[in-house]
Amino acid sequence: MILSPRRTFAILALALVIAPLAARAPLFDPDEGLHAAIAQEMTRTGDYVTPRFLGEPFLDKPILFFWAEALSMRVLGMNEAAVRIPPLLFGVLGMIAVALLGRALFGETAGVIAGIVYGTMLLPLGVSQVAVHDVAVVPFLCAAVWCLLTVSTNSPLGRRIAAVVAAGVFLGLSILTKGLVAVAFTGIFAVCFAIEKPETIIRLGIALTVAFLIAAAVAAPWYVAMERAHRGYLHYYFIERHLQGYLTATQRHAGRGWWYYIPIVIGGSLPWTGYLVGAARHARADRRRLAIWAWLAGGFVFLSAGESKLITYALPLFPAIAMLVGDAIARSINPAAGIEYKLYATTLAALPIGGLVALQLKFGGVTPAYWLLGTLVALAVAYVAFRQVHRPAFPQPQPLIMTLAGLMIVVPLAGTWMTGRDVAAKLNAGGRLPPLVLVVQERIGSLIFYLEPGLRAEATPDRIGQASMAEAIQRSRTDPLDGVVVVRNNLLDRFERQFTVVPAPAGTAGTSTIFRVESLQRALQGTQ
Repeated sequence: MILSPRRTFAILALALVIAPLAARAPLFDPDEGLHAAIAQEMTRTGDYVTPRFLGEPFLDKPILFFWAEALSMRVLGMNEAAVRIPPLLFGVLGMIAVALLGRALFGETAGVIAGIVYGTMLLPLGVSQVAVHDVAVVPFLCAAVWCLLTVSTNSPLGRRIAAVVAAGVFLGLSILTKGLVAVAFTGIFAVCFAIEKPETIIRLGIALTVAFLIAAAVAAPWYVAMERAHRGYLHYYFIERHLQGYLTATQRHAGRGWWYYIPIVIGGSLPWTGYLVGAARHARADRRRLAIWAWLAGGFVFLSAGESKLITYALPLFPAIAMLVGDAIARSINPAAGIEYKLYATTLAALPIGGLVALQLKFGGVTPAYWLLGTLVALAVAYVAFRQVHRPAFPQPQPLIMTLAGLMIVVPLAGTWMTGRDVAAKLNAGGRLPPLVLVVQERIGSLIFYLEPGLRAEATPDRIGQASMAEAIQRSRTDPLDGVVVVRNNLLDRFERQFTVVPAPAGTAGTSTIFRVESLQRALQGTQ
């Protein structure tokens, strides 16, 4: 059955929320578990001003996403679903915002397809399934840009004033989510939109200035409260984290080349990348399309010029990509034919297998049953996708949902290697927290989240933490004998080679091996 674009959009939006929840994957480290543990501590302490981890202030991220997580936990309890519902809903809101913006720029069909494309591109899809702040930036960004488009029209004055106020509110919420990134991308859009309508420069400039003042007023109460609670916070966050982090190699994610985002854009826009190439062929034919290409290029240059780079930082580029692809598909006489569609269908089928290959290369241990299941899914997706006949309703949801189901087979398997849930279960079963818990080369956010309340109350930074392999071995020489060191199994061979004799493990927890400090000390001395 051929479905209309709107029905396809609705079905996919529902599937993109239900499928990750049904997969029941454990919380992922490094970031999802950390953010979940911070929101968990917020609900436990009742402090909704200062984010904290292990009782210590966490100053690297603003508050709005933590508020969403804490509210979800208060309603649904301390579980994976409560952690994941906010980012999943923000992902759907991103689809809606991209669709509305695309409709305003390129028409109804192109806008709806753009929303579908955004929700099913690899990077936005992946980010919406884990609890990270970046996913909440896109809906606020696109909503603010959509309001600016209203300002640029000849709408009644009252409507344009309302649009400026709304843009300011959306930008204020974005500042409470991820700092100034949405403000920067909105400004880049305003400059690029002048390519199409030079006469709007002054109007957009005034609107942006007023919107930014409103945004500052919306965000100010929390930032002022943080400055009062932690003197110097504003300087740290806006000067050290934002300005110096952008201009200098002082942040943890610095040192990456200018080309860093090229493979992220190409790979993150799969399976739709081929249509982006097709859209580029018609960029000069229309000044509005050229403006969106300029927005994409300007955002890319802005991110690439910064010293600090991270995969999720690229997410604000993807609304422009989605709209260009949506416009290209809507304009095509036969979008289900040609090389672009063949690339789309082939990539769609290959994604579950690609996920298994990545897991095997990173961690190993993908069983034949997973390979068989992944292959069957890939063949089924290829069969359905290549049988599609062109209709104005393209794209259809069936192959997209089948690929999503295939990825939901991969996600829990990845989670077993990227979570502390099993280690927490082992510690919970012991009934007490050891005097020292060191986790080698892994963050401990999910471990803290899954600890029972009694053990979690005992967790402090000097008692439980992450350590490099060298640091863990060095501390084993002097730390309490009944402390434990946790090593992920893919690091186990390298860890054991650091000792005179192979240390005897105290047990296993999922994909991790646990050693007692006493055993490590004996192994360092060459005895058992």
